[in-house]
Amino acid sequence: MPTATMVPGVSHPLRLIASRLAGVLLLATVVSPELPARAADEFEVYQQRLAQLFRQLDRNGDGRLELDEVRANAYLLRHFERLDRGGKGYLVPGDLR
Repeated sequence: MPTATMVPGVSHPLRLIASRLAGVLLLATVVSPELPARAADEFEVYQQRLAQLFRQLDRNGDGRLELDEVRANAYLLRHFERLDRGGKGYLVPGDLR
């Protein structure tokens, strides 16, 4: 499985994707008037997929992902402690951005 390239200040692959999409948006505003809308659409699709994944894993619908709920996702299980900002014992959508 390919690994994400590490970028200084970006510690999570999902954040890396978001930061790269933000760079594309910035570049697109300079290069072509059509590209910003397309990049914004792609970023919106990414955000929607992330929200959908969160809802699927949040079995009890409380808006939090407990450790037992992320067991179905190997990446989240492996990185749970690092993603759990503040050591709350659960993840919220903002922890994944």
